[in-house]
Amino acid sequence: MSSGFGNKRWYIIGMLTVCYTILYMDRSCMSMAGPAMMKHFNWSATQYGLVSTAFFIGYACTQLPGGWLADRFGGGKVTMIGALWWSLFVFLTPFGSTLGLMVIIRIAMGWGEGVSLPAMTSIVAQWMPKKESGLAQGLSLMGVAIGIAVAMPISAWIISKWGWEMVFYSFAFIAPIWVIIWWKYGKDKPEEHPAISKAEIEYIRADQGCQSEDLNQAMTVTSKDIFSTPSVWTGAISFFCTNYLFYLFMTWLPTYFVRGRGFEMGTSAIYTMMPYIVAIFTYPLGGWLADQAAKKLGHNMGRKLFPLLGMVGAGILLIFGSQATNANMAVALISASNGVLCLTMGGYYSMPIVFSPTNAGKIVGLYATCATIGGITAPLLTGIVVDAYGYDYALYLGAGLSIMGALILLTSQVKPILPSAGRSKNLQRNLA
Repeated sequence: MSSGFGNKRWYIIGMLTVCYTILYMDRSCMSMAGPAMMKHFNWSATQYGLVSTAFFIGYACTQLPGGWLADRFGGGKVTMIGALWWSLFVFLTPFGSTLGLMVIIRIAMGWGEGVSLPAMTSIVAQWMPKKESGLAQGLSLMGVAIGIAVAMPISAWIISKWGWEMVFYSFAFIAPIWVIIWWKYGKDKPEEHPAISKAEIEYIRADQGCQSEDLNQAMTVTSKDIFSTPSVWTGAISFFCTNYLFYLFMTWLPTYFVRGRGFEMGTSAIYTMMPYIVAIFTYPLGGWLADQAAKKLGHNMGRKLFPLLGMVGAGILLIFGSQATNANMAVALISASNGVLCLTMGGYYSMPIVFSPTNAGKIVGLYATCATIGGITAPLLTGIVVDAYGYDYALYLGAGLSIMGALILLTSQVKPILPSAGRSKNLQRNLA
């Protein structure tokens, strides 16, 4: 990643990795507090699933607006406002004395986090050449796994010492510190950075089509062009399937280990860390592999190859993990399942940058909205299935959807979106 003309772009990616870490610490502390909260409030699995789902209802509402605002006003500004907003409602979570009030608080927290993912992808699209976009996304998304892995033992320790409420009170103050750091050192575009070299800016922009006629084409791509492209939708629907399983892991794994496998809270925290420790390595690896595959196979097959392999592999490994009688083997197989699932993310998040760098926030907003529908359905549907049939069938459902997502992704064509006029010219050329 070193280069003679500078590496300011990688410092920006590092700051985004920290932001993802904090975002997922704040998001996942609910899953560690879940068993204690269920006991405190006397919730059933379905009621706990509703509270977990409430966050994703709010999260879904701001994905597309967040992407649009980031493309228009800058991803950093949108992310800072979102971080301050979600931190407020992390702090207020213990005040949700009734099920209805808790649902409202969690929805409001989701609004703040919802703008962040498309906004941060908009920053990546501005700062990275396409050939490094997969690795950049993988490195920044590594913060997801770090955040979840760090939150598990810290949350368990805080709960054992001071109770579940203190988890939310303490975590609420981390994101505002990041906001201060970004406000001082972060920039939405490389041209705005006071210390970046002209050579690095040229290197970044050269691989974004910004020094060719592709720029004019990119600037004329409209929202209608984006949302009328079938491959954008098939990619987004496939991403829903991937994230159904991802959010099943994130919201139910600690409770599964405690109630489904009979582990103590401390043991559950350690075991729950393992899938995310694996994912810390597979997030950037998947992004790097997507870049390398794109060089050899082109963006279409190269960006899809490891998401396809990862989704199928995750489903198969989870089925074996659910049937393992040995606890260590179950944890190992589930960890491997989550690891190969996270291998898909660098490829997925680099696709919108190929579709249209100047509209990456909007496209990721659509991807993230579909992913969040997975976040809405996975916690609640898992709770319903657990109450009715047990944990094994809930895991089978997640595995099946992951494999189905791979089949859907096969139909997607990852290539630059043409504006309407360009499509007409291409059609005329083909007919001639």
